[in-house]
Amino acid sequence: MAISRLPVTFGLIATCVLVYVLVALQGAAIGVPPNVGLVEQPREVLSQGALVPALVAQGEAWRLITSAFLHSGFVHLALNMLSLYFLGSFAEVTFGRSRFLALYLISGIAGGLAYLYFGSFNAPAVGASGAIFGLLGGVFGFAIRRGTFSTRNPIISQLLLLTGLNLFIGFTIPGVSNTAHIGGLLGGLVFGYLMAPTVYSQKKLVATTPILLAFGLEAILLGLWYLLFA
Repeated sequence: MAISRLPVTFGLIATCVLVYVLVALQGAAIGVPPNVGLVEQPREVLSQGALVPALVAQGEAWRLITSAFLHSGFVHLALNMLSLYFLGSFAEVTFGRSRFLALYLISGIAGGLAYLYFGSFNAPAVGASGAIFGLLGGVFGFAIRRGTFSTRNPIISQLLLLTGLNLFIGFTIPGVSNTAHIGGLLGGLVFGYLMAPTVYSQKKLVATTPILLAFGLEAILLGLWYLLFA
């Protein structure tokens, strides 16, 4: 079964869908009908977990994580989950479950960090797009390190086209944060490059070193942001 072959991918999708439903139900408690909340999520509820740099500056760094599991509406959720399924189907099998989960989380945080540095200080941001762009970046970084990055490679050429198309859409549609997309893409690329030599290693220390390095770099970037902007 696909679920047993891709437990992390389906687990992430299930988590995002569950959070979406819970947000709609919580909206019902403040007077937003569930049928309305399932189409467009209530902003009052989203604001409790959205990434708002001004609130992160007050110490709410956990929003870097929670915002990646929130979505503004059904179309937003559906498009992201469809992308997660197709990219996860390739990345989870290629990198392994633990590395794939690490790639997803690292990329999501990287997208959030980019928004902290270059996004609007008071505007909220939600969505898994940064993490999903990071899956693309992870494949690119892996291919670069392994020497297989080439437009003649059909997988790479298709993913480059997909990346360009999505960035173009982000630049042309109001309300879409390409800042987080590019941040996630770069975060995934760096991690993909770091983990490439370790993918086939059975040693836990070798496998976890790139993960620790990536999270450590993000902790440093977050600390610098607090020093410079908070």
